[in-house]
Amino acid sequence: MKQLRYLSFVLIFISLLIFELFIGIITDFSEVKILPFYILIFYISSKYFSNSFVIAFFLSGIYYDAFYTSNYFGTTSAKFILISILINFINSRLRVNLYSEFILFTFFLALYKVETIFTSFSINYFSIILLISGVNYFLFKLINITLKEDVFKKSF
Repeated sequence: MKQLRYLSFVLIFISLLIFELFIGIITDFSEVKILPFYILIFYISSKYFSNSFVIAFFLSGIYYDAFYTSNYFGTTSAKFILISILINFINSRLRVNLYSEFILFTFFLALYKVETIFTSFSINYFSIILLISGVNYFLFKLINITLKEDVFKKSF
């Protein structure tokens, strides 16, 4: 049963990564990118992180390296795992409010997009990162509010 759970995590993560790449292909000329896989990483790392997700992050990074980059195997996996562990560590130590969570979201988004920062370094790109971060953080908060467990408790 555990293996089925791990396999379902891997399939969900890889399908969301493929969906993010598909959105990236469609919006190639747009500056604003929607990053559902990064939102998943941030959501899981800040709310429900456990060792069972490490295998899914690792295999989705291997998949991404094998088919979409010229990186060595494991580079993207290490990036995904490092981002998720650091988000979990900092979020557990930090008193969470809107500003600190947004700064954390923006910092790790820049780490998530580190390859594009190094290839096209400019001040303009940092403003684009802030714009992308604002849009994706809004989607993250929308998902976070939607998936909150005590939605109906407050109405009674």
